[in-house]
Amino acid sequence: MIRDFKLKDVGAINEIISRGDIIDEIDVIKDIQSQSEKFLVYDDAVIKGFAYAVKRAEGKNEWNVEVYVDIKERRKGIGTALYEELFRYLEQEKPSVLVTEFRVDIKDPTLFYERLGYQKWYGCPNLFYKGSVQHNIDISFVNYEDKYYEQYAKCRQECFYDLRKEYDFKPYFIPMSKEDRKNFLNEKDSIYIALDKDEIIACTTVKNGYIDNIMVPPAYQGMGYGKKATQFAINKALSEGVQSIYLCYIDGNEKADKLYKSLGFETLQIIHVHRKFIG
Repeated sequence: MIRDFKLKDVGAINEIISRGDIIDEIDVIKDIQSQSEKFLVYDDAVIKGFAYAVKRAEGKNEWNVEVYVDIKERRKGIGTALYEELFRYLEQEKPSVLVTEFRVDIKDPTLFYERLGYQKWYGCPNLFYKGSVQHNIDISFVNYEDKYYEQYAKCRQECFYDLRKEYDFKPYFIPMSKEDRKNFLNEKDSIYIALDKDEIIACTTVKNGYIDNIMVPPAYQGMGYGKKATQFAINKALSEGVQSIYLCYIDGNEKADKLYKSLGFETLQIIHVHRKFIG
């Protein structure tokens, strides 16, 4: 009943996706087509579920594991059977960590994964914006340039160190690297910074409606620059004519939650990420 995925299965899997509570349909399809190392389907005359594994990063034996069962076919042991078969494959790869993420705002599968030995790592609310243009932004933003690399990289280190340490996002202190410098330059049209003379006072990234990396150096925090950076990012996304504007943050950050919702963001979905250490 469990077999490897075939291209002819795409239509049936799309139907399961359309009826369910999957985080990101585009990512699932992308994984099917290119990224998954192992992709299984539960075929009982019709496909009732699927599971796949994707390696998280080169050089690390860490894997993302996802299991989805048609919402009409749950609580019949299908998910467990898929997971056990997928795990048999992964055992041969000698993984160090398995990671899975799922929505908890519709049907919460936490107990399913806890029974398999997973524990919560962190939560991540995804918010969307359907409001209009933001007003009263009294600072200007310009595109990132390479001459700001040291400041920008240092700002990223300082702003995210405590968060990364609290939630065990390694490395805690983000190293400054040639690869990062190159990536920042490649993404310069999406990275925006505000300056006080030649010092960075706020940053944000806006790309295809997604707002990310809202950062304010410690010396300038508490002055409202985070709010202004978010307002700028909203207006920039609106000016690009995107269909939706969205962002996410780590659950438990009450200041971020209050700020984003005060500007008109609403909760789209809540994601929990769980992991299981092997060995």
